[in-house]
Amino acid sequence: QRDRHPGPVVAVHGPYGVSNQRSSSSTGASSRVKAVSQSSGCYDSDSAEPCPTDDTADGHPYPARDGARGSGLRRQAIPTWHSPGGCPPAGTGGAGGKVSRLDRGSPGHSSEVISPEILKMRAALFCIFTYLDTKTLLRAAEGCKGWKFVRVLLENARVSSKFLAMLSQWCTQMHSLTLQNLKPRQRGKKESKEDYMKSTRGCLEAGLESLLKATGSNLLILRISHCPNVLTDRSLWLASCYCRALQAVTYRSSTDPVGHEVIWALGAGCRDIISLQVAPLHPCQQPTRFSNRCLQMIGRCWPHLRALGVGGAGCGVQGLASLARNCMRLQVLELDHVAEINQEVAAEVCREGLKGLEMLVLTSTPVTPKALLHFNSVCRNLKSIVVQVGIVDYFKEPHSPEAKKMFEEMVNKLQALRKRPGFSKILHIKVEGGC
Repeated sequence: QRDRHPGPVVAVHGPYGVSNQRSSSSTGASSRVKAVSQSSGCYDSDSAEPCPTDDTADGHPYPARDGARGSGLRRQAIPTWHSPGGCPPAGTGGAGGKVSRLDRGSPGHSSEVISPEILKMRAALFCIFTYLDTKTLLRAAEGCKGWKFVRVLLENARVSSKFLAMLSQWCTQMHSLTLQNLKPRQRGKKESKEDYMKSTRGCLEAGLESLLKATGSNLLILRISHCPNVLTDRSLWLASCYCRALQAVTYRSSTDPVGHEVIWALGAGCRDIISLQVAPLHPCQQPTRFSNRCLQMIGRCWPHLRALGVGGAGCGVQGLASLARNCMRLQVLELDHVAEINQEVAAEVCREGLKGLEMLVLTSTPVTPKALLHFNSVCRNLKSIVVQVGIVDYFKEPHSPEAKKMFEEMVNKLQALRKRPGFSKILHIKVEGGC
């Protein structure tokens, strides 16, 4: 009996679906490639249960495109925010399988009636697909005109722009695209590092453009993370040109953090974004490129944001206050590698807004106990405060005995807050490297 492949995510049109993963042989290196496919025009809603929406929050409903289509993706637009390394949250596929739900509002098939015979055939295909690897699935797709990928995840792979362009022909109805830790071709033996970096800079953007152009306004979720040099912030400019219905965008890079010009372009083209994560990865080659001007631009472009992740040495109290003033519906805020948040900074930011904040995440951002007390007293809806810090976030010489002693005292003061009324259940402190 042939062993079952932990292959890519496959969702067959109808009430059947499966998710698994494997190493792809089509990209030339060990990788994981996930792709949700459909045999007709239906999209996979990522859930077997109807999911509640917050479309009517504050009495101002967000438009849900194609009927029920918006509801099936609302939870992905505002995900469980704090995922290590910027990884997409659980629930987008993985071992164990997941039954997919057929929404009546699916584009092009809102009134389709599927016969029992077709359902049986698709159930049989469902069983077969789980034994096929990614390369075989792509070959099978060449013989099926109705084969469409609706959710694609490429990670830890060495891929080419040509591969992405080839993949685009099956992605005309894709609603979610995640590119993570993608690598270019291997460096030649006689090729200098400088020449290699120059020749591979932005080398996947032509293929990405083909993908974005193929899916167009069907794409609602775009995640690009840990793809240094091969994908630059030009990727977001391309998204603003082709995918104007985007609702959730993640772009995290250590070489090319997003600047205010690209934010302006993305804001002009994609007005419906409600979840945005654009904090630069650390260590960053351009640590001040993401600045107060970027924060001000975000507030002007998307006043209806619900979840936001920003950071970097260029973020200051002026930009954060402007952001809080303009984004009055913000529910989730993550600050990554921002300068110390003390009581004065907290008071200035909360004076401008954040009244509806439900989750505050401080990643490698020093914070004082008084600042946390102020956030908790002003932001009445806070349900979770996550503080993740290390000694290197406070001291330039972390190995010195004095730095270790002072850091331990700071952590103890933060931990003491958990004994206060209202803090024990909402405050979560993670100390990197222990204390």
